[in-house]
Amino acid sequence: MGVAIPMWRWLMLSLLGIAMLVGCGGGVKREPTGALSIRILFPPQRIIPPETQRVRVKVSGEGLTEPVEKIAERPSPEGGVVTVTFTDLPVGSKTVTANAEDRYGTRRAIGSAETTIIAGQTTTVEVELNLTNFASVIGRLINARTGGPAVGVTVKVGERQATSGNDGFFAVTDVTEGEGQLQFSSDDYRGYTKTVTVTIPETDLGEILLLPQQLMEPPDQPF
Repeated sequence: MGVAIPMWRWLMLSLLGIAMLVGCGGGVKREPTGALSIRILFPPQRIIPPETQRVRVKVSGEGLTEPVEKIAERPSPEGGVVTVTFTDLPVGSKTVTANAEDRYGTRRAIGSAETTIIAGQTTTVEVELNLTNFASVIGRLINARTGGPAVGVTVKVGERQATSGNDGFFAVTDVTEGEGQLQFSSDDYRGYTKTVTVTIPETDLGEILLLPQQLMEPPDQPF
């Protein structure tokens, strides 16, 4: 005839067994990872645009549900190297992109590279930046009737667009150099289109008067 085991003792024995299993490798398995050291090269023989403020570095690829990103400060204007390190990256193929941006986010220089992360190791990759022909188009929109800022207006230059903020300021980024169609659209203001010439690094349109929808006659010279 067997001896009955009290319930509290049975529970203690069960918990002890689970603890032994965890201690023997019965816990959650951790996927292998590695590190990545990225050397971003600004060639000394090429002048770094003085308006470049930062370098945005992204890593995407196998094992990542979305890209991981870091931002580094630019090196000296004479050229140099920016080093960015990512740790605990899943193993497998990765794509590295680096964008040197101005204060508005326009990419003044870009570069990319392919690499592979190996478990327990630090992989080093070099990315050389090359200048783009992108510019920032900026300005401030003014309500022609009140003199206050025109807020929430969509500003489009070519295929790029932005929205004016609470102060009426807008900055359209990554606009290709050359002639382009400037368009304004809003439920509150009359929209129109004008051809502008975009120059690198920045095209400042200054203050632009927009006519509210309730006013019938458009301005002769908006800006």
